[in-house]
Amino acid sequence: MKSTSLAVLALVLPLASGCATTVAIRSMQPGAVAVGPARELVLLGGEGRRSAREFVGQVLVQQCRTMGYFKLTDRSSEGHSVHVAGNHATIQDGSLALGPEQAGLWIDVLEWNAARDEEEITHSSPTGKSVVERVPVMRGSVLLAVTLFDPSGRAFLAETEYEGSASVAPDRPREEAIESAACDALADLLREITPVQVTTRVRLDDEDEGQEAILDTASAGATAQAARDLEAYVQQNPHSASAAYNLAVLREALGDFQGALDMYDRALSLGGKDYYSRARAGCARRLSAAESLSRGTEL
Repeated sequence: MKSTSLAVLALVLPLASGCATTVAIRSMQPGAVAVGPARELVLLGGEGRRSAREFVGQVLVQQCRTMGYFKLTDRSSEGHSVHVAGNHATIQDGSLALGPEQAGLWIDVLEWNAARDEEEITHSSPTGKSVVERVPVMRGSVLLAVTLFDPSGRAFLAETEYEGSASVAPDRPREEAIESAACDALADLLREITPVQVTTRVRLDDEDEGQEAILDTASAGATAQAARDLEAYVQQNPHSASAAYNLAVLREALGDFQGALDMYDRALSLGGKDYYSRARAGCARRLSAAESLSRGTEL
């Protein structure tokens, strides 16, 4: 019986030790194309068929509203023009100055077409076999050249091409296929430039029984209260590495990345554990991303 009890205990202990208390850290990461602090896209115009450019503007407004990060202002009817040289873009007439959270947008429509085509579809035969069949479709193709730049003229994108393709039933109107392809190209553009929210769970150090009630408060979602309680605990226990570390994690959870880094450094100077360094490195990356979004600095 004794050996059986010991065997069960040996199984339970690793499981218990693996159930560390964690806190969710939410941060914004720039898209594949970092656009700094820009929250408003100003569509200044472009070259190409007028009806196509008008449709592009309408779709961008809808897609920005759906994604919820950028606002789009369409000023393409005001007659502005943009000159692109290398990685620099200039509004030619000088009558418009972009604000600090705006980015100028110039979109040339290079291709706007649809043609009959075929595509392969796979379906199952009555006997259960996979059958590949070629069926007729109307395929739309759109190619856009996009220039996106900040108020100083620094181009995030300089005549960068975005291609869209979509197919509809062959009896559908050509414009339907083209417009679907345009939506596809514009969605690719917005996916590349739109920052995304990332949630990371960071481990707390729950070995100090004196902090147990505070960590329970944090686990219940009252992060601000837990951080205040830990501030007091750190003052009373200035040599506690775990208290400094846990306060760092909670500051991060509240969005104070620089304050968190200071406390991570304090915790590490007091000794700390291996995962303290990993948590600090993650915080440094999140701080760098936040600075990139607020000031346009490079990651």
